[in-house]
Amino acid sequence: MSQPNLESVSMPSVLKKKPVMNIYTMLLIISLVSLLLGCLFLFLEIREYGGFGQIKGKISAVSPSGISPVHAFWA
Repeated sequence: MSQPNLESVSMPSVLKKKPVMNIYTMLLIISLVSLLLGCLFLFLEIREYGGFGQIKGKISAVSPSGISPVHAFWA
């Protein structure tokens, strides 16, 4: 009996395989894009109100009537 010729047979290897793009990879990409867009919109919203650290102090010090929102709710 003769031995099989292994040079003519193409055996699959890890080095020749192309990474598979499946539905889970697409879901990861979609979630990454949505998180980045959410961070961008949050940053733009904060900049619209004066940036980081502009409002300091208690809520009652910032409210226009001087009454905290909790007291205004029960009044």
